[in-house]
Amino acid sequence: MTYTEVHKNFASYASYDVPKRNAFMNFVAGLRRIFGALLEAMDESRWKQAEREISRYVALRGGRMTDEAEREIGRRLFSSDWKPRD
Repeated sequence: MTYTEVHKNFASYASYDVPKRNAFMNFVAGLRRIFGALLEAMDESRWKQAEREISRYVALRGGRMTDEAEREIGRRLFSSDWKPRD
């Protein structure tokens, strides 16, 4: 155990600054919250837009939700060529 007397030589290799690491982790957590909220708002906006387009399509087709209308809505939403006025 002759190396225990010179433990100060290894201090630079073993230590790290906890406050700097915590500040960085808090910054990253803040960015995650911001981007998470942004993505959630974008998702909510797209969801509402799709519901508006579906209700407009159903209203233009007489206000009844039939199997044919449901199939057409699904086809248009999943093929990305949605135009409710067609």
